[in-house]
Amino acid sequence: MKTPARIFLLLLLIGTVGQSATRSDINTIEAAEKIRYLSQKIAKDYLYLYSRPQRTDLKRALHNMTDELGQSFRVIADSTRDNATKDLLQYLNYNKDNIEDLLAKKVTKEGSQKMLDYSEVLLEGADSIAREHRYEFNREEKMLMNIKKDQYLVQRLGKFYMASHLGALSQTNRRKMKESENALKKGLGIIQDYPYPPALIQPKKDLNLFWKSSHHILSHAYDMFIPNLVTTTSDYFEKLLSELALYHSKSQ
Repeated sequence: MKTPARIFLLLLLIGTVGQSATRSDINTIEAAEKIRYLSQKIAKDYLYLYSRPQRTDLKRALHNMTDELGQSFRVIADSTRDNATKDLLQYLNYNKDNIEDLLAKKVTKEGSQKMLDYSEVLLEGADSIAREHRYEFNREEKMLMNIKKDQYLVQRLGKFYMASHLGALSQTNRRKMKESENALKKGLGIIQDYPYPPALIQPKKDLNLFWKSSHHILSHAYDMFIPNLVTTTSDYFEKLLSELALYHSKSQ
């Protein structure tokens, strides 16, 4: 993800005077957001690797992302004294180890289905940790957090789309896919309502147009499988969202 994490941390730290959030809370919120994103991207890319096993570069990238997961776990461990959070981190780390075990083996349909489960566990764990920490965001920070959520949702939708090829979309997963679709639509609507400067009008328009075409592809996930197109779509969404994220990070 190209969103400048260090800038994001700095902007969160600005204005903390008088707020109940501490630096540890902010570090934890940032790390939890990264876990949410990585949990979905790792699964999406692994499922893509199942259909394109010759992509050794993608396997290397997956190993790098699991390293990033471990770094995020360590940030939270260093930032909290809560025993329940530390216990949860141990369980999440166990799931990370399971992911690394899968990456050490040949990519299979069974492994892909396990990856779906591991990604949901990591997501639920990150959500649980984030709920225990509070921060009163200002307008620009709220926009930045909205964009980070949109980036995670793009990866989540891509994951479920890839899973459709495995016949792994249970009724529960189909419901989650629809919920993610609606949440992304809402998040992109917030972006469309924001008065960006002239230099960012085009990326804003491109996002809107791109969503309309992508939505059509996703709505046919059960009868039209085009993994290369979905990967390209995710990358382009990332590029456009990162441009807007950089603007909000500088607008403090």
